[in-house]
Order: sequence, then C-alpha cells, then structure tokens
Amino acid sequence: MSKLALLGGAKAIGEEGRALKANWPNIGLEAALCDYTGAKYAKCVSAGTAALISGLFAAGCGPGDEVITVAYTWVATVGAVLRVNAVPIFADIDPRTFCIDPEDVKRKISPATKAILAVDYYGHPAPIPELMAIAEEHGLVLIEDACQASTSEINGQKVGNLAHFTAFSWSGKPIYSGSGGGAFLTSDRHLYERALLAGQHPTVIQGLATDPDVLKYASMGGTGDNMRAVGTDAMAQLMDAEVRTDARIRNCDYLTEKLSAIPGITPPYVRPGYKHVYHYYNCLWDATPWGFSRDTLCSALNAEGIFAVAYLKDANFNFAPESKPIEAGGPIHMRTIFQERNLYGKGCPFLCPHVANPPVYSEGDLPVSEEMWKREFAFFQPDLSPPCDERDMQLIVDAVHKVLDNADALKQWEQERASQ
Repeated sequence: MSKLALLGGAKAIGEEGRALKANWPNIGLEAALCDYTGAKYAKCVSAGTAALISGLFAAGCGPGDEVITVAYTWVATVGAVLRVNAVPIFADIDPRTFCIDPEDVKRKISPATKAILAVDYYGHPAPIPELMAIAEEHGLVLIEDACQASTSEINGQKVGNLAHFTAFSWSGKPIYSGSGGGAFLTSDRHLYERALLAGQHPTVIQGLATDPDVLKYASMGGTGDNMRAVGTDAMAQLMDAEVRTDARIRNCDYLTEKLSAIPGITPPYVRPGYKHVYHYYNCLWDATPWGFSRDTLCSALNAEGIFAVAYLKDANFNFAPESKPIEAGGPIHMRTIFQERNLYGKGCPFLCPHVANPPVYSEGDLPVSEEMWKREFAFFQPDLSPPCDERDMQLIVDAVHKVLDNADALKQWEQERASQ
C-alpha cells in the first residue's frame, strides 16, 4: 500500500504522478503536453517548422549529411532539412496511408544518412514502430513530423512519445492556436538540450541546459535564431482536444461509409491499431467511370460550396486574398530547387564539398508519390470538426452526388477549357 503524501509518501498527483487535466493551466502548456503524450520534455516554439529545424539540429544534421524523408508532404518538412544545410533523400510512400514506406527507407540508407524524418500525413501516423527499429539498427535519429497529427495514436500510445523526437504545429491543426506556434517533444535529454540551440533565448538555454557542450553555446542562443514560443492559447484547445478529435473521427467515419459506395472514389485508409485524426480527409479519384479529372471534380465541388483541394498544390490557396494555387509539376522532388540543386549559391547544400555523392532528383524516382499527385483530393478540417455533425457530412455527400449526376456536362466543360 502506498504511503500517504501527508505522512511523507510520494504524491499521487503532480510531481510524482500524472497531472489531472484540471491542473494543466497551472502547470503550463509544456508540462501539460508531456502529461498528455507521455514525453519527458517539451518546448514550445514559433511554428511547426521551427520544431522540425530544432529536431534536425539536435540530431546533428548539417553539411554533407543526408536526411531520408518524403516528397509527398507540405514544403515545411523538406524546407527544415535544407535549413540545416543537410541533403534530403526521398523515399516513396505507402499508397494507402500516404506515409513513408519503411522498405524504401531501408533502400535509401547510406553512410551519409543521419536521420529519418517521417510525416504523419493528414493525421494518419507514419509507421513509427517499424521506422524506430530501422533507426535503432543503423544508429539514426527518427524525427516525427506530427504537425498534422497531434492527438493521434498508435496502439493506444499518443504521438509525441513514439519517435526519438516529435514536432507539433498549432496553426489550423488538431490542437489549434489562432496565433500559430508549435512545440517539440522528446524523452531524450540530450536531444532536448541540443534542440534548444536551434533558436531559444540565451538566458532560457542557460536556465534549462545542464550539458557543458550545450551551455558553452548558450551565450549566442546557439545559432542566434529566434524560434521562441507563440501560440500559448493552444492550452484551451488541448483541454478538449480528445472530444473534438473523436467527434471529427465520427464525422469522417460517416463520410467513409457513404463515399466508399461511389465508383471512382477511394476514401482514406486507416491502418489497424492507428488513430487517424483527419487534419484533412483525403480520397483518391479514378476518372475512368466519369471521364473528367480530379481538378475538375474539385472545381465543381468548390462551386457547390464544398472546399475540396488537391492538397500539395492547392491546400492553402485561400490563405490570403492574393493567394493562388501553386504552379508545380509534381511532388517536391520535381520542384525547381531540386532540379537546379542550388539553394544557397555555389550548389549548396546539394553540391557542396562535404557531399560525397550528390543526389539527382528525377521524374520517375518516386512512382507512388507521382501517381498520388495526380489523383488525391481532400476535404478541409474545419468542415469535418465540431460543430459540424452528420447532417453536414451528408451535405458533402449530396454535393458529390450532384456533381457526378452531371458528369456529361462536366466532361464538356473540361474539354472546352482545355481548348481555350
């Protein structure tokens, strides 16, 4: 029997035990994130991108190092690799989950590989258990880009304490903050202290770090960047994150039930044991039964008032009044920076003297990613989340049926636009 704290025993709640949610505002967002996920350490930063950069810096990634990641992701994932002057090496994805393929990761490992950067795409966790086994076997750091997947789980364990290092984002994500921001989480003290050097205030590093090899750089704030926290109003969202996430999952389950009966549409796949939290609800489009493209489908749904996008190129085109869809010929490996291999001048980081085997990025390198680029479309998180309910999901289904009932008119519309 445990000894009462009143009589000198350990506390059941607080320092020696799990904090109650009611106490989270008192212990602060970082401590609450640790309690929520089970991670030992958390630090709030300015954005999910900042969290990724912090993780790569903590892992020691730099000039000449390779980081295996995906080209099927938002630009911030790969941009973080470039920011630390490392070289992205792209692995292909699982066509069902859109997450990194562990078998292709194995094929891409080289003596220069320093880390694996996996993306929990759309809120479906990457295959972290398999990737951790690969990372441990090869002495690599596994960084999880969970920016779209806070609140998700694998086999009942929260994302945030699965990989060596995890990045969260608050901007429009499952745990939300109107002012943006994010956090990094880890249970590795060395990675936690090293990550502080990517952009925390010198006095903060001085107060938190204990490693002499970290403290000696504290006076400059490590790199001198400013990645300090914003978005601390994410605490309010964390308090009821489970309720909102579970309601969104119920809505998406309804969509899956209805849309799976429609020829040409493949709803999201959820791997057994994985909790998909649906930052976006992604489908695959097969034009064969209908005769018009994915982009025409999205245009027609948008005109009906349903926000549907091809995520990699269109997701944020409503971000600001002047925004337009991204003009890009494919996933990230096909974009100009990777074709020119000269981001910082003089070929860096791709062709700098530290790179033993400069990569070449070509069409055909990632056949699954390149095919998904043509077929994938998604519905928007705010349209899936409370206060939206089953009645709102039925409106989405009804809009899809309306569009497909007019397939012949849409084929003609697409042909006329193509001839202009």
